[in-house]
Amino acid sequence: MSRPVTIELGEGAAHDARALRHAFGGFTTGVTVLTATAPDGRRVGLTANSFASVSLDPPLALVCVDLKSSCLPVLDAAGAFAVNVLHADQRPLAEQFTRKSADRFEGVTVETWRTGAPILPDCMANFECVTHHCFDAGDHRVFVGRVVKLRYDPDHEPLVYLQGRFRRVHVDD
Repeated sequence: MSRPVTIELGEGAAHDARALRHAFGGFTTGVTVLTATAPDGRRVGLTANSFASVSLDPPLALVCVDLKSSCLPVLDAAGAFAVNVLHADQRPLAEQFTRKSADRFEGVTVETWRTGAPILPDCMANFECVTHHCFDAGDHRVFVGRVVKLRYDPDHEPLVYLQGRFRRVHVDD
């Protein structure tokens, strides 16, 4: 049987980061691919699990992006983005959008809606957002988007992230 770990933060940056990573890792999250298109037409995308609804009225959602992400300049300039919520059979797509050097869109068919942000087909949900507000919070930039269009298909098993790994969740009927 494991024993709970209690840590007073402030003991050391590396120690704190490791403890936070382990503690946050115990919270199951959904897996998304965040996409955007630069003003020059270049597309970017990254796998992200920091996605949450903010408000129903107005319809707002947020995503968090590491300040060191190569996608950040495009997300800042685009003024719009899409959040594509993945289902369990899309794990390869989640992995593809974590690659550092390759074209992440290689072999991926996309749709475009009103804002031009790439929409990935066959997802559990797609949210097309116009950037409403963004701000830096620690080592991440928080993008709050106003949802302007959405599509969802709840008849899938979700892809989730828990304790540093992609996992499947079997949905009870």
